[in-house]
Amino acid sequence: MAVTTIDMSEFTKEELFALIDDAKRMLYPEATVVEEELICAKCKQAGTPALIEEGMTVTHNLVRLSPNRIEARGWDGRSSGVSEEGERLLLECPCCFQRHSIPESLALDWL
Repeated sequence: MAVTTIDMSEFTKEELFALIDDAKRMLYPEATVVEEELICAKCKQAGTPALIEEGMTVTHNLVRLSPNRIEARGWDGRSSGVSEEGERLLLECPCCFQRHSIPESLALDWL
């Protein structure tokens, strides 16, 4: 596959943000949760994913996963002693480490 070089200086700031958002949607397919497991978009294996935060070193403990809810323990953004560098929460496949975006329909409860 040939890689095309693009002059990024031709884009406005808004266009660059849109390009990054589109790329992240391609990199992180939407999670499919069946019962209490993630079905990986890449390797198709079912398993309990890790709950990770892109751009952060903070870890979160995934307590329970269902098709309409995530229950987790960990930093919930309310501690002033931790920086807010994270961009988004992702579910990571335990088999191949493919990261998946969390659908908007999936509620997140911090315990």
